[in-house]
Amino acid sequence: MSSIYFLGNTTSYISIPNAAALNFETQDFTVEWLQYQMDTNPFPRIFQKGTYTSNTVSIGVSIEGGRFYYWRNNSPYLVATLTSSNYKNKWVHFAICRTGGTTTFYMNGASFGTPLPDTYNYTNSENMVVSNESTLTSTTAFGGYMYYFHYMKGIAKYTANFTVSESMVSNTANTVLLLTASGASGSLGATITSTAGTFAIVPTFSLPPPPAPSWFLPVMFGNRALFTDNIRFYYKPHSLASGGVGGVRNYRKKGRRT
Repeated sequence: MSSIYFLGNTTSYISIPNAAALNFETQDFTVEWLQYQMDTNPFPRIFQKGTYTSNTVSIGVSIEGGRFYYWRNNSPYLVATLTSSNYKNKWVHFAICRTGGTTTFYMNGASFGTPLPDTYNYTNSENMVVSNESTLTSTTAFGGYMYYFHYMKGIAKYTANFTVSESMVSNTANTVLLLTASGASGSLGATITSTAGTFAIVPTFSLPPPPAPSWFLPVMFGNRALFTDNIRFYYKPHSLASGGVGGVRNYRKKGRRT
């Protein structure tokens, strides 16, 4: 199977132009993704809409030294502290769902941390970046694989513990954006401009999530690599479909953490 691969630096990211559909406002929502994190950066963002040092973050997630932070209104909420064996160098599914004024966090299908009372109006005029902040820095870059990133507005996909599916997630009427190695889809999928035309063929990694049973992604190592200014992907020749990962653009702003 294919996956997006991020280098863990400022040249490797997916940027989604600001649009009204990105703002959850006061509606229910779901953000879910399946990751394999390998970076050693101090403040890696899985995704973020806005930049901390500019005081513009409306929503985001970072895992800093094992501390899983949910960002809202430029403030970090410590959901839980994880050991490196919980989330590093392995496939892990995360989901964030708001329903009825409460946001709940799920790891491998099981609720973790304390649900957050949440009536916040999620809105700002910033781009959203997957694998960094809106203003790119090397210290906030996520490095590793992402099988998919799914951003849904108007619905909480999960309201109780669940089994992580072995199948790729699908677009629904509530999907704003679904990023996979096959491209970008959802209501904002057509707005994403790609400068990369390659896919990542990932090695086999097992995912034994509680409470879900173990499942596997197939083994396929590419025998050569292609690099773009924005994302590097490893691929197996003759295994690729047409098109590329949506949402990558040449967007380089200098920034530093204070």
